[in-house]
Amino acid sequence: MKMRGLHARLTLIFILAATLIFTLASLVILLEVHYHFKMFQMDAPNFRAIQPLTLHFERAVLGSIFWTAVGVFLLVCFLSYIVAKKLARPLVKMRKAAEEMAKGDLKTRVVTQGHDELQELGHSLNELASQLEKQETARQNMTSDIAHELRTPLATLKSHIEAIEDGIFQATPERLHSFGEEIERLISLVEDLEQLTTFEAPGFVLDKEQEDLGNLIQQSINTIKESYVQKGVILSSSNTDLQLPLDKKRMMQVFINLLSNALKFTPAGGTVTVATKKLDSKAQIIITDTGIGISDEDAQKVFERFYRTEKSRNRRYGGSGIGLAIAKQLVEAHEGRIWIESVPEKGTAVYITLPLS
Repeated sequence: MKMRGLHARLTLIFILAATLIFTLASLVILLEVHYHFKMFQMDAPNFRAIQPLTLHFERAVLGSIFWTAVGVFLLVCFLSYIVAKKLARPLVKMRKAAEEMAKGDLKTRVVTQGHDELQELGHSLNELASQLEKQETARQNMTSDIAHELRTPLATLKSHIEAIEDGIFQATPERLHSFGEEIERLISLVEDLEQLTTFEAPGFVLDKEQEDLGNLIQQSINTIKESYVQKGVILSSSNTDLQLPLDKKRMMQVFINLLSNALKFTPAGGTVTVATKKLDSKAQIIITDTGIGISDEDAQKVFERFYRTEKSRNRRYGGSGIGLAIAKQLVEAHEGRIWIESVPEKGTAVYITLPLS
């Protein structure tokens, strides 16, 4: 029987422990038996007449104990091997699964049985593999999305510059302005990525203070109101006197992101309203627009990085596809929740709930 690693160590530990215990027990029994035979020799009358029989009986008893000990030792070795193998098997499988994960095979899973700590460990390992697989998929998608986002403006700039160098185009102010717009888009993308990375970092901490929610919403509206006037979209809000702990700067960023998003998808003549109300121990903010709306499937994915409802990545509505991901990250950092309900061609409502304390 070839053993190695954990199986061998467990077997050796079991054998040594059992051998030590049984050896001590056997020595005690042997000494006790010998002592009582000595006592019998001293107390029994006419001992000399039965001395040969007594000595033979003592040797038989001691021999039986000795050979029983040898047999039990062999049995202990065999059972230790079996038990150690059974205990080591799931741990060895988990080790091999972890090695496969380290090599990049994140689809590896461990078959778990029973309801003990080993089963819980196997379940935790499977959960870890599942999370790593999701993260790897997200990383690959993000890399692809970033490459796409960077490739389009860079390719545009390169082709236009080459055309100017070849004398096909003239470096007119309009074309230079177009170059500036592409560069601004790149700068905006990089800034959004930097912000999202900062907000997702383990060390990110909010600077919370007791704030008036109504004033915070009104300040956000005042910041973006001019854009609504230019497009001809009506923006309104309801009054509220709710007080809750917020990071003013970050929550204004959330509201401005959401209001900007609503403006992009609401045609001229439409309306966007901001309503607030108290729900038990929470405050709820609802931003409703009369825009183009989105499907239920898209509503579940719009908070993912770079996700756009327009699969062709048409830039008619602009944006980098990161604004809603940033909003979700900041709302959750406030221990709140954000979600979207929408009806295509009728409008969208963004719901935010935040704890009052």
